[in-house]
Amino acid sequence: MTPLDTESRGSGMTPRVVFGLLVVAFGIAMMLDNLDIIQAGEIMRYWPVGMIVVGVSYLLRTDSRSERMFGGILTVIGAVLLSESLFHYELDIWRFWPLAIVLFGVLMVIKAFHPQDSPDKVQVGVVFGASSQAPAAGAAIASSARPGSQDSTYNEVAIWSGIQRRVASPAFKRADLTAVMGGIEFDLRQAGADQGEAVIEVFAVWGGIEIIVPPDWAVSNKVTAIMGGAEDQSSGTQMSRSRLTVKGVVVMGGVTIKT
Repeated sequence: MTPLDTESRGSGMTPRVVFGLLVVAFGIAMMLDNLDIIQAGEIMRYWPVGMIVVGVSYLLRTDSRSERMFGGILTVIGAVLLSESLFHYELDIWRFWPLAIVLFGVLMVIKAFHPQDSPDKVQVGVVFGASSQAPAAGAAIASSARPGSQDSTYNEVAIWSGIQRRVASPAFKRADLTAVMGGIEFDLRQAGADQGEAVIEVFAVWGGIEIIVPPDWAVSNKVTAIMGGAEDQSSGTQMSRSRLTVKGVVVMGGVTIKT
């Protein structure tokens, strides 16, 4: 997986393609500067445009809430940095970083109590500070274990804590897993996928999420990793009876999918 890989609504200018084109443009500009054809330094003043373009591509080309949020953050930061270059003023944006905490908290509350698949039966779990030790990237702390459940949709939030969930539903449909300086272990080995298809959306910041799937499930790993990792260790093939799509964003954390 590459860091800019993501699920899109169609082919064309996906974030991965946009990022690749920006890298190509940067290389061309450096080459022309070395040949004394242009002054690359003047062009590099507008580098935040690239951040805005990538952010907008996330907003327009994905149906993942985590990736849309990530795209929105990139767009706003890029716009602020670009305005500084254009209008020659200095804004210490880092003075406003606590607003990110406020926004994140609001989003977590909304996500926990207004799940995406509200018509179906939903299992919601929010755990704060159940463990004083955050997991390493890709790991999870089983400090809040829950028995197998028959629900079809799940929403798990672990903040400074750990959650262990075992799913036994024959018609598992969707899960939203959020780990912030904590960990989630999500065990699907006793579950079946609704009509052979299921989706898990992940969002991890300085945390780890571990997803365990049955051996006859095929996994499509579409997680965007920023200074982190998303590793698929499952044994399923394209001929498997069920398909699980894992998508979302991982920042300085890890997601592991295994059998």
